[in-house]
Amino acid sequence: MSNSQTSDPQPVPRLSCIQCRGKKLKCDRVRPRCARCTRLQEECLYPKSRQKLVGKRIQVKELEARLGQLEDSVKNAKADLQPPSPSDDNSIPWDWDHAASSISGAESLLVDTSGAQPASVQPEVFASDELIRLGLFEHFPPLQVMEDLIDIYFDKLHYGAPMLHRSRYTTSVLLPSPMRPPMCLQYIVMALAAASTETFRHLATPFYQRARAYAESDEMMDQGERFTTVAHAQCWTLMANFEAQLTLFSRASTNKGCEAPLLTLPPPKDWSELEERRRTWWVIFCSDRFVCGTTGWPTLINERDIHTLLPASDEAFDGGVEEQTSSLMAAIRQENRGYSSFAGRVLVAHMFHRAIEHTSQSYPDDNPQDIKNGPYWRRQRGIDNDLATMLMFLPGNLRLPRSIRCQNAVFVNVYIHTTIICIHRAAVSKINQLTLPEYLMNQSQGRLLLAAEEILNIFRMVNDLDATLKNPLMAFSMYMAALVFLEDFVMDHSDQSEDNLNFLQNIMIAFGRTNAITRSLAIQLAMDMRQSGFDASAMDKV
Repeated sequence: MSNSQTSDPQPVPRLSCIQCRGKKLKCDRVRPRCARCTRLQEECLYPKSRQKLVGKRIQVKELEARLGQLEDSVKNAKADLQPPSPSDDNSIPWDWDHAASSISGAESLLVDTSGAQPASVQPEVFASDELIRLGLFEHFPPLQVMEDLIDIYFDKLHYGAPMLHRSRYTTSVLLPSPMRPPMCLQYIVMALAAASTETFRHLATPFYQRARAYAESDEMMDQGERFTTVAHAQCWTLMANFEAQLTLFSRASTNKGCEAPLLTLPPPKDWSELEERRRTWWVIFCSDRFVCGTTGWPTLINERDIHTLLPASDEAFDGGVEEQTSSLMAAIRQENRGYSSFAGRVLVAHMFHRAIEHTSQSYPDDNPQDIKNGPYWRRQRGIDNDLATMLMFLPGNLRLPRSIRCQNAVFVNVYIHTTIICIHRAAVSKINQLTLPEYLMNQSQGRLLLAAEEILNIFRMVNDLDATLKNPLMAFSMYMAALVFLEDFVMDHSDQSEDNLNFLQNIMIAFGRTNAITRSLAIQLAMDMRQSGFDASAMDKV
């Protein structure tokens, strides 16, 4: 080699710009500005030599100081969090609001307001109200527990309020936070499921308290747009059901008043969404009729103003297959003999309230002395005939014993007979009060005993009596049947009525240990038995 060849300097390779190197992106090294910086309109600077990008010493010190503050905040938060006593089932496991606000404040220490923070971090995400609303820092149940509770709800309790679409709901709880159901709905579903099982019963009240806190928080947010959704209507309905199980009837009635105005909504996207709204509406209707019928409070919904069609079958709802249904009035007039099991529940709710309204209210022109043409007895015969017709022409999916595994079929049949008991007990009272002909008394007593025996036979056929009696209305039906047997024994000393009464009492006492409504009705039955002279020691059994 010549001296000239060895003395030539080696070409310096082009280096990536500082911006691309810092973000570890590929740079085309075009000068004076690379393509990426040109596209993003960023300042493009090239290093003069290879050098490591080391943060400024002042930034490192600031980060160390902030990290120390964060550690102190976390320690303080842990010191303030006191787990509940194991015996206190009504307390929420942790002080979630304090924890969320503490973590939110600590998290803000990591946000660099100098502009050096990563683009993916947004300070507003860490606002404390958002943390509480989304539940990001709550001690949420493990996923397996959540799945177990959701399965329990849909397997055992869903039939009482069949408005949630099982597959869509179970899928949505695993989606990112903005796409999940509202936290209030998730918690009340888990609360209802937890209350129905011995394993999770201690979680029921904390979950209910959390659901109510979220629902009330959503109600106060912004202009109320987060509150007027189908999911929130479903939440308040389920919350009223939970409170009714705890005999909190005043609170349940207040929640029931929150449900009906919520359903002023934009048009649905498809038939499945329409059916879910329709089912939510009819669950609210049933709740209104049963709560008002059993408490004597006025209803919120007038059936003459309802233009919503009855719900479709469960199979159509689950599969998203459109199905034609009739209106409530058409079904009452027996214009369409075929309807879904849930529609049967709607019809029996209407008939039950109609009967209670007839027996609890008196009108100046009732004229009960006129047993042929008096308005009171015309109403009585009309309701009795409608109940007999409804029972005779029940669709196949509601007939027993063929559909004994369908919980709605069990409910519909039991409540047709319960409604018969209600109107004929009132008739017996009216006959005794006015000393009306004895044949009327014999007719009503015969109808009473037959209806009570039918209820007893249905309960004997049910495989899962525990799941059936989770519904307080079923416990009420059992109590009404027991009263009929008690009155029949007092009058005729029937051994069969005595055996039937003891059977129902034992069931109510057994299930009353875990059900407040059943227990209160068992106590009332024991008082009735003692006062009638049937069993002086009846109160000692409950």
